[in-house]
Amino acid sequence: MNEITKTQQRTRSYWYSDGIAEIVGGVAFVLIGLPLYAAARTGIEMLSTLPLISMILLFPLSARVVRYLKDRITHQRTGYVKYSRPPMSQQRKALIFSILIAISVAIIVISKSNWTLNGMLGKSILLGMGFGIAGTFAVRAWKMQMPRFFIDAATASGLVLVLGFVGAGFVEGVGLLLSVLGVISAEIGMIVLCSYIRRHPKVPVETA
Repeated sequence: MNEITKTQQRTRSYWYSDGIAEIVGGVAFVLIGLPLYAAARTGIEMLSTLPLISMILLFPLSARVVRYLKDRITHQRTGYVKYSRPPMSQQRKALIFSILIAISVAIIVISKSNWTLNGMLGKSILLGMGFGIAGTFAVRAWKMQMPRFFIDAATASGLVLVLGFVGAGFVEGVGLLLSVLGVISAEIGMIVLCSYIRRHPKVPVETA
């Protein structure tokens, strides 16, 4: 590993060193997952539209909340380090890949006339989604040398296996998956944040 790669890794690790991103992301997951789970359990279809509204509002809002909290907590203790964004080529590849996945799922749903995604189709997509999330967390844990992300990976993979075994519906399964992951992520983030604050007390402001 060359020095540039090491520097990039340290910068990305610093972004997660305080647990703030996990807390905010966990809360966002819960706010998206709970309405889905409630819609499946109660049969109130209107609740299933709330996650879409939540995603539209939460993604830009959560980024601002993370920056605000870091300015108030992290940067006053250990300084500001600009987070290195991935190259535009990688962003394009990720976007194209996501669009292709969405189109493929839409074509399968239309061809099967299974709009509710029940049965094997929904179970397969749920398993793929859960293992995909688990893989993302596992790669993050390995690349950043942060074992706590393996907890999220194990939770995602274990939960989708249980949901598949008990035959949970797709909407119910996704809602429960996101809600549980959100709670665990937020709890781990709180533990990390408390530890970070203890290790890095706020520097008192000197007055003239």
